[in-house]
Amino acid sequence: MRTLLLAVVIFLAIHIIRIDFAEGTIPLAAFFGDTAPPCSESPIDSIRVTTIEGDTIETLFAMYPDMTMTFVERLSTFYSLNPHLRNQDIIGGLSIKLPISKSGQNNCN
Repeated sequence: MRTLLLAVVIFLAIHIIRIDFAEGTIPLAAFFGDTAPPCSESPIDSIRVTTIEGDTIETLFAMYPDMTMTFVERLSTFYSLNPHLRNQDIIGGLSIKLPISKSGQNNCN
């Protein structure tokens, strides 16, 4: 009896998911156009800092905070500005660029 009940629950779950993919919310999302105006992202600015012994990316981001970018966005921008640091640790005396977004340039509402 337990096997039959489990089979019915699995069948219903698969059926509901199939109906949702075929006729539900996912195909209907393509019919709604972009109602919001296109959003232009604010340009990224950078500052040049000289590191000291013991600096990490996290400590540099904490010393120069940016509230408009997430950590992951800022980290990817950091590595695009400093590709030589991808496979190496930060050592003292390096001159690196830290991404900072310009304030007041956000056109998104």
